Amino acid sequence: MKERIKKIRREAGLTQEKFAERLGIKRNTVATYETGKSEPMDNIIVSMCREFGINEVWLRSGNGEMKKSLTKNQEIGAFANEVMKLPDKAFKKRFVNALKKLDEKDWESLEKIANKLLRED
Repeated sequence: MKERIKKIRREAGLTQEKFAERLGIKRNTVATYETGKSEPMDNIIVSMCREFGINEVWLRSGNGEMKKSLTKNQEIGAFANEVMKLPDKAFKKRFVNALKKLDEKDWESLEKIANKLLRED
């Protein structure tokens, strides 16, 4: 399990300290997981899977796919959740906040622009 935990953290682009913060544990606890000195309790495993979209069977056994398959709505929700954790001045957060101000006419205009950008010539 130690290598799988390390893989989750590295793929998330997090230091042990930031990874620990996301899980509500201490950095040295993450280090003990990654060195194999200890294994996380069930509640930490569940939190890790939920926080990072990990397949619990894979984390525990190495079988199956690492990431859970998400529906489009779950993907959008996960993206929104990540954006809301960003600092207020972060571009992604400011952009999403700007989108919520659009009325129906604005959305139609935005759709036309997006369709034009996505059109292959």
